Amino acid sequence: PPAPLRAMSMLAACSRAARAPPAAVRIAKRHLGETTVGPAVTDLAANLRVAKSFFTKPALSYAQYKQQCASLRIFAFAGVTGGCMLALILDPPKSSYWVRYSPTYYFRHITGFFGGSSKPLFLTEKVEHETDVPDVVKQLVSTRRLANAGSDSDSEGEEH
Repeated sequence: PPAPLRAMSMLAACSRAARAPPAAVRIAKRHLGETTVGPAVTDLAANLRVAKSFFTKPALSYAQYKQQCASLRIFAFAGVTGGCMLALILDPPKSSYWVRYSPTYYFRHITGFFGGSSKPLFLTEKVEHETDVPDVVKQLVSTRRLANAGSDSDSEGEEH
């Protein structure tokens, strides 16, 4: 070849050699299967076909079994998460933490900013109670129990 082409190819070879990783890195690469095989995670229709094949036909290789498990995992995660969410919606816990931090509290709290009035923070008038406090104190001090309260033991009448 003419001299300019030979010089150009030498320049290209030097450039390629400078960009290539060192020989130790090329040798030390472990080839652990970093390539993507099977349908993309976002392709739900293709993943559903592969996930259904987990139940209908046995895998012929480990790679096929691994792909069936990876595809099934998407739907298993969605099913378990959806089931837990549905259980919380249908039968919410009674704890005060759930009342305070549940999604419905946030919705009511945000809508409360834009409209609707709630009870004031401080009392605006005196609260009336039906309890006769002096009588309750007298009963508790003299007998250590209330006269109209039920028994607090299951073994009433038994001697110990």
